[in-house]
Amino acid sequence: MAASASSVVTLNVGGELFQTTAATLSRAGDSSPLASLAPTPASAPHFLDRDPRLFALLLSFLRRGRLAPSSSDSDPPSAALLAEARHFGVEDTLLASLSPASAFSPLALRPSALLPLAGRVPASAVAVSPSPHPASVFAAHGGVVTRFDAALASRGSVLTPLPAVDSLVAVSPSLVLAGARDFPGVHLCRFPDDAPATAREVLSWPGSPSATVLSMAATSATEVSSPWLFASFESARRNSSAVVTFDMNSLSPVAEIGRKEVYGADVEAAIPASRLSWLGRHNLLLAAGSHSGPAGVVGDICLWDVRASATVPVWELREKEDCFSDIAASETLSSLFKVGAASGEVFMADLRMLGGGGISIEPWMCIGDGQRAAAAASAGRKEGNGCRIECYLNWVFVARGGEVEVWTQVELAQGAGGKKLMRRNWVGNGPSFVMAGGGGGESVKEKTKILSWAFGGSRMALARDDKRSIEVWDSAPAAISFNL
Repeated sequence: MAASASSVVTLNVGGELFQTTAATLSRAGDSSPLASLAPTPASAPHFLDRDPRLFALLLSFLRRGRLAPSSSDSDPPSAALLAEARHFGVEDTLLASLSPASAFSPLALRPSALLPLAGRVPASAVAVSPSPHPASVFAAHGGVVTRFDAALASRGSVLTPLPAVDSLVAVSPSLVLAGARDFPGVHLCRFPDDAPATAREVLSWPGSPSATVLSMAATSATEVSSPWLFASFESARRNSSAVVTFDMNSLSPVAEIGRKEVYGADVEAAIPASRLSWLGRHNLLLAAGSHSGPAGVVGDICLWDVRASATVPVWELREKEDCFSDIAASETLSSLFKVGAASGEVFMADLRMLGGGGISIEPWMCIGDGQRAAAAASAGRKEGNGCRIECYLNWVFVARGGEVEVWTQVELAQGAGGKKLMRRNWVGNGPSFVMAGGGGGESVKEKTKILSWAFGGSRMALARDDKRSIEVWDSAPAAISFNL
């Protein structure tokens, strides 16, 4: 439909005339100076003293919702275009469009970038800022945290007080939280656009400032009125632990959840939470931990309604047979998933079937090879050691050594009564990948073990054992480069 003359905005940008509509300019957001430009006749255009070539690209982006294609489709937008987008207040929107969560498809994931890290220390942890933020990538190497912007075109680093960072949680493209199991406190690493990065602020367990951090999870500002951080702390003497909730606006502690004290040698009765996951739609916090002793691996899994009680979980399970090697929670699938430490198989527990108020019966259903899982558990094997599991959107991912497998929920035929099952596939080329060799030949090289991984937007970021770089896999169309 043609725009009426009364809605047309005419602009003179660096000597070149542009015409668009007020509706198109409003897509830049209320904070953008473009949104305030009123319709004008062609004889009296708004004058903007900017580069018309760059403005043409931004105007096309506002019209289409994505950058226009060009002859080069493998590189990120140029620094000049990003600077122009920043000037007009549309940088975050532009960056978010490069890797949108709506474009995520696990079977379409392909390596898109290898991000080098400065120094001689390999990567130990990785994080990706969550949607709806642009998918910036953060990496820890030694005590340094490095951020790559969502275009993967620029980076900044900050040195934390921690000798070795082993856990990261990204809150936004400008804030990531760093922790270490053997050193106290949660360290806030800030990456402002117009100032050097800092890591001066520290969050500690009140009454035990020397407590170390075992795990972290964060909510988003869209889920609650104020974003929260959940941090699992263990005292320096390892005789007490608790999950502490912090208000991320005031940086103050607001609750202490599931405090545990070790009495005598009964360590299994007070296993600290080494895995946290927030289920915003269900208002539940998953807190799980395991302990390896002479009798084998014992696990403790709790679901907490943080607004109801800080002392009694809504559901709890003590695991002994095929205890979890790793565990994750899926909001969209309303389920918990684990990898068995003994069997290495994947198990699923439906949140809707879990009873409240105390210790539950066995909830797990093997979605892999059930017979193999039972045999491995009976034999006391350790085939799941080192495996990782993570849930993102509608999918469940499992890292086995250097490989990534994905589980997808599929619906059976109509005659099956609408029943669903989980089906496994491999991400990429499966158990090995092909490297180009000399003389046009090819050679197969095994991938090294995955130490840390993260998902955000249409991306998966991997940190591998003894590698001073971060792999970025993307399923969105390649970012566009403008050589201006």
